[in-house]
Amino acid sequence: MLLLSYLLFNFGYAMTTPFESPFIESLGATPAVIGVIGAVGSIILFLVRIPGSYMADKHGRRQIIVTMTYGVVLANIFFILAYNWIFYALGVVITNVCLIYQSALEAIEADSLPPEKRGFGYAAFRVLPFLPSIFSPLIAGAIISRFSIDPGMRIIYAIVLTVGLVAALLRHAFLKETLKEPKAISVKELKLALKDSVREIFASWALMPRSLVFLLLSTLIVAFTDPFFYRFGSLYVLQVVGLSEMEWSAVNAINLMIMLTVGLFFGKAIDVFGRKKALILAHLIFTPTTVFFILSKSFFMLGIVYAFFAIASVLFGPATAALQADIVPKKMRGRIMGSTGALFILATAFGSFVGGILYEKIGPTAPFLLCVPLDVAALLIVLFKVKEPDKKEA
Repeated sequence: MLLLSYLLFNFGYAMTTPFESPFIESLGATPAVIGVIGAVGSIILFLVRIPGSYMADKHGRRQIIVTMTYGVVLANIFFILAYNWIFYALGVVITNVCLIYQSALEAIEADSLPPEKRGFGYAAFRVLPFLPSIFSPLIAGAIISRFSIDPGMRIIYAIVLTVGLVAALLRHAFLKETLKEPKAISVKELKLALKDSVREIFASWALMPRSLVFLLLSTLIVAFTDPFFYRFGSLYVLQVVGLSEMEWSAVNAINLMIMLTVGLFFGKAIDVFGRKKALILAHLIFTPTTVFFILSKSFFMLGIVYAFFAIASVLFGPATAALQADIVPKKMRGRIMGSTGALFILATAFGSFVGGILYEKIGPTAPFLLCVPLDVAALLIVLFKVKEPDKKEA
């Protein structure tokens, strides 16, 4: 049922992704403001991840996941009714506050996967739920082409609200607790959660193996560059390259289709050939593909670019998650994954802010050009500093 809830959420949100930034721009925001909205949302998510990871290890996974899923879904009302970018930003704030459940969701995934099948398992979580999402960008493109960005995006957010409520009900009805003897959440303990969790997270960092520290550093570099594409890629493709809404939708559909086609195969390959080799290959694909993205001037070229981005993504995500799970003991998994996830989000916030400034003040290609040397640096860290453990944690 967890996979089914992912399927529903992904179907809805895959409709919003291609046109989210153009919609915010239509509400009066500049690229720099779009970057700030993304940064604010990420900073809030960073702050709530800290108590969220603590609660996942102490109070259990299920309760926080179920409760806050409803909050995330209902926040779409703000996007449907937004009359300017400030009202939209309020919805972003509420969404990210409710995403306090992410650490618990990551922990429940790791708890459910045996060590010898983690690469395949993480790939399944990241690929199978996207099956119906292949059609989402095309549906979104048809809606936008018919109604324009506004009110087209409001219609899309209404669809997201509807399917999201179904997903929330499924989690409420079927999600099972995986933590043994979880303690009940009390108001008094919630007040102390932030203080206690920060102390325990810093203690867990001190116990991190050296290889995990370098793995974290390389992923933080990737996290910094991520917003360049998902915040500003749509603006660049639609306004600079000049693709139509349906062409851009088709590019996104190609991206999702390639992820689905090769994802499970690569997940199995990660288990057989190793996590580090998969990470190296992902970086070797990302860097030249970014260069071709900047040079792309047509639908055909961008379709190829996003096909290779998809291949790199289905290698990078499952390999990173599987390697992290291999290294981190189960009893510390909520705290370690919560803290590393929080840092990842903070790097994303900084990237969103910097990307907006670069795009608006220097030029539309500036954020993407910066990706190239940064990804080379991340590759070198993985090559020379990250090592797979001889014995994988259960």
